[in-house]
Amino acid sequence: MSEGAYDVVVVGVGGMGGATLAHVAKRGRRVLGIERFARGHAFGASSGRSRIIRKAYFEDPAYVPLLVRAYELWRELERETGATLLDLRGLLVVGDAGGRVVRGILASADEHGLAIDRLDRADVLARYP
Repeated sequence: MSEGAYDVVVVGVGGMGGATLAHVAKRGRRVLGIERFARGHAFGASSGRSRIIRKAYFEDPAYVPLLVRAYELWRELERETGATLLDLRGLLVVGDAGGRVVRGILASADEHGLAIDRLDRADVLARYP
């Protein structure tokens, strides 16, 4: 391999590394991905059959635009491959109204106009007996 053979080298080709390689390659760059384990290994965050993604990110509302873009990119990949990759099911988060998680979700939803159902105890018991 000669010097300068690749524009970008990514070490770790799980979900994030693989996506990075794909997007850099789409921009016409020469890429190389290096992975320690065989495809489909169980040692990374991308192993298994399901994942969770949520727009009402409680950690910080600043992440929401990145998540909105992630949803768009999942749909774009579905169109390119003809495969269903993102199967949205909903998420129920239960917690103290004054707690960090609930406050963070409400802040993200309010700041970015995310549609969420705000349920009290009676609503939850009625909807999920």
